[in-house]
Amino acid sequence: MSRDESEGKKGWSAPRETQFTRMQKKTQDDMAKFADQKRERSLDKVRHAISEENLEHFEKISMYDSVCEIYNHKAFMRKLETELKRAKRYKRPVSLLVLEVDDLDAYVKQYGTLIVNEVLKSLVGIVQKAIRDVDVPGRLQDNRLAVIFPETYSSRAIVVGERIREMLRGKSVSKDLKHLRLTVSVGIVSFPTHGRDEHDLIKMAFQFMAAAQEQGGDSVHNG
Repeated sequence: MSRDESEGKKGWSAPRETQFTRMQKKTQDDMAKFADQKRERSLDKVRHAISEENLEHFEKISMYDSVCEIYNHKAFMRKLETELKRAKRYKRPVSLLVLEVDDLDAYVKQYGTLIVNEVLKSLVGIVQKAIRDVDVPGRLQDNRLAVIFPETYSSRAIVVGERIREMLRGKSVSKDLKHLRLTVSVGIVSFPTHGRDEHDLIKMAFQFMAAAQEQGGDSVHNG
């Protein structure tokens, strides 16, 4: 049997490593390492460009409503969920207030859609003056605002709701709309009386707010 035939039966053997192949492999490894280092330097530049100030800005954009500058719907619901978990753990009350401007659609027809932003900004300003630092305002779906009252029974939240209602009636919407006086319908619920999770509380608060609207608006409803 010839040498070629013998090698054919045994199969091809691995190529023998030479100085050239070792140099070639080292060059490939160096190139891969250089590419990794270049990629890491690029990432470092990106990380450096995103300063703490920028991160805070991005966080604010993702959590806050651009018009009202309070929690948006998603962030507000997360906050409500957190407060309810704390309330359940320590067996403490939490109250929730929701409100909506009465007859806002009629104002939109008369003054245009831009009035909505003016109305909401004016309303938020009043709400923030009426609540405590620990209370949490937010904008819910459509043009409804809400406030979380940690460690608070509904009786206290009702007082705040009435205060907001009275303050709004005595304040003009803006300099250009000094003659316009607004009213709100308010629904107030509390944990655990009206619900044990954020969805049940929101649903019940909306029902109470709708009841206030059906009674002619400009009122606070608590069931």
